[in-house]
Amino acid sequence: MFLSDTTIIKLLEQKKIEIHPRVHPDDIRPTGIRVHLSNEILIPIKNQIVDLEQTKEIRYDRLKLTKKGFLLKQNDFILASTIERIKTSRDILGHLEGRSTIARLGLQIHCTSGVIDSNYDDPRAIVLEIKNIGVFDVLIKPRMPIGMLLLSKLSEPIMQKSQSQYRNQNGVEPPNIKYRSRKQRKAKKL
Repeated sequence: MFLSDTTIIKLLEQKKIEIHPRVHPDDIRPTGIRVHLSNEILIPIKNQIVDLEQTKEIRYDRLKLTKKGFLLKQNDFILASTIERIKTSRDILGHLEGRSTIARLGLQIHCTSGVIDSNYDDPRAIVLEIKNIGVFDVLIKPRMPIGMLLLSKLSEPIMQKSQSQYRNQNGVEPPNIKYRSRKQRKAKKL
């Protein structure tokens, strides 16, 4: 069940949902919370081969966004993050969705990772995988409203320990490829 604005406001007051910096009342929408683009992006350096079975650093250019913004050209891809760092209680799950206006320009803000989980131990920024699939070159600027955080109630609180892979994620982070083969996982258990 997705939470309404009434429930979101109550849970913010009860600190079962924490957002840093504090959410502006105008950003609480009927079924979610509007989130904003931070001031830093990662631009993948082209022509790299990524093998998910081998831990290898993927190279990016890190760029601070200014008020002038960054021109995201057709078919380009970047990593970014939200300004907001979100923490929830163990019985609340976040879902990231794009804003209609942004989508109508051809911008996707997540490839497939729309579920925001494991942020019940510490507040974490949401990393955005932004792809311009449209026909326009789009100027993106820091603090622009970029997406919606929908929240839902889980049937039971999460029992599992949080994933440490992206612990204390305060901004944009590259993928953390720590692949272990089935053979390596079995050997570790022994």
